[in-house]
Amino acid sequence: MGTNVQTRRFKQADYDVFSERLQANLQVLIQLLKRPGFGVGSTSLGAELELSLVDHAGKTQWVNQQLLELAKDPLLALEINRYNLEYNLAPVAAKGKPFTKITEAIDTQLKTIARLAKPLGAEPLAIGILPTLNKRDISPAAMTDNNRYHVLNNALKKLRGHDLEVDIDGPEPLQLSLSNLNIEGANTSFQVHLRVNPDDFANCYNAAQLGTAAALAISTNSPLLLGRRLWEETRVILFKQSVESRDIERNHYVGPSRAGLGNCWINHSAAELFTASVRDYPILIPEHSEENYQQVLKDGDVPKLADLCMHHGSIWHWNRAIYDSASGGHLRIELRALPSGPTSLDMAANAAFIVGITKGLASSMPAFCRQLDFSAVQNNFYAAAKQGLDAEFLWPRKTRASAATASATHVIKKLIPIAASGLTELGVDSKEIDTFLGIIEGRLKARQTGARWQLNKLDQLEETLARPAALQKLLQRYMANAGSGQPVHLWDN
Repeated sequence: MGTNVQTRRFKQADYDVFSERLQANLQVLIQLLKRPGFGVGSTSLGAELELSLVDHAGKTQWVNQQLLELAKDPLLALEINRYNLEYNLAPVAAKGKPFTKITEAIDTQLKTIARLAKPLGAEPLAIGILPTLNKRDISPAAMTDNNRYHVLNNALKKLRGHDLEVDIDGPEPLQLSLSNLNIEGANTSFQVHLRVNPDDFANCYNAAQLGTAAALAISTNSPLLLGRRLWEETRVILFKQSVESRDIERNHYVGPSRAGLGNCWINHSAAELFTASVRDYPILIPEHSEENYQQVLKDGDVPKLADLCMHHGSIWHWNRAIYDSASGGHLRIELRALPSGPTSLDMAANAAFIVGITKGLASSMPAFCRQLDFSAVQNNFYAAAKQGLDAEFLWPRKTRASAATASATHVIKKLIPIAASGLTELGVDSKEIDTFLGIIEGRLKARQTGARWQLNKLDQLEETLARPAALQKLLQRYMANAGSGQPVHLWDN
């Protein structure tokens, strides 16, 4: 959920100053993007892994701050709830064996965190949503004592005008009224960062938008929340509702959702996305920087634009443009829809698939954007989150002028060679491509994602156990399988 802030209380003057600086930051970024050679460089990949902290029985352990102090690792960060942590993987070059490096980095950090957590009675676990969560785990007491989370909670509630309403359909619907946003901390994800040259950004971003539904359908891992069977990737609808700032209760929609895919294809550059962020979304955290960004720009250097980054970071689109002043300044696409877990191999395979799709579809996007209204992309995405591999998509066709309905499994099968072509273009080693896209193929053949495994296992366990005991056994079995390192399509039922 971003970096910390220094205060919990702001005055109207703070909003006024921040708004002025935000508009100025945007203009500076637009100028930067016009600078010849800005952001041009080799493709690299990064990732953020969100984790839950649990005991051997799968009960949450509220020790993230103690662990952070023990680790003394600048790449480890707190998350919204006291049983969550995030690890920021160091970026790697896309050329060669990036997904092997990502796998190894995840395994190394999980071992380090596990060693540090053991004396605290905890261990890290990568899973989209813990099936054993209870209402205490989403209570105000569960929030990490961090100014940013308090400010976000208060700002969202003020804009919304009432308590948070959660209303999720599915086989066992869930309705809740909550005074805080801690239920958002139920979600843990594996967010992949792809560096993209500015001239390629629009086509790559549109490709990511189109391809995310297929990538999500084959990677679902969050089918259970507070003991209910909901969506195969419940994170998607839960995140959208938990950061809602509009007054949906009274049908008072002011602007678009802060958590979605956006509302349209982009035409030319990343500037369109940053412009929409400034134009369409109320400010949540008006803590401004002291940077003289105009002077930095005049000096030929690259400003941090911290005000723009702060605001943009409080808009949680599933594919988000990132501006970073590091390495001479560059742009990234943050691919946010993938769940955490089940294993390092699964997460690296998910990354390979979505990155390959993004690169492999990019050249086709001008034609596909004409074929397919963006509302269909949104519908595909929510169908994938709700139904996983059983979803139906409206999908563009290269040889036809119009899109057609196709099953998620058919689309995924067609996208695997396109993803392989995209990865080859990036210079990824051929054996690397075969290994990680082979995991996607294995899941497709077995029709077993993390979500499907959880639901099937729950069915088996409930033949002899009541729901609470079955959920505990389910998570213990998940933890054992995840510890084996075998990708989820090889797990038995």
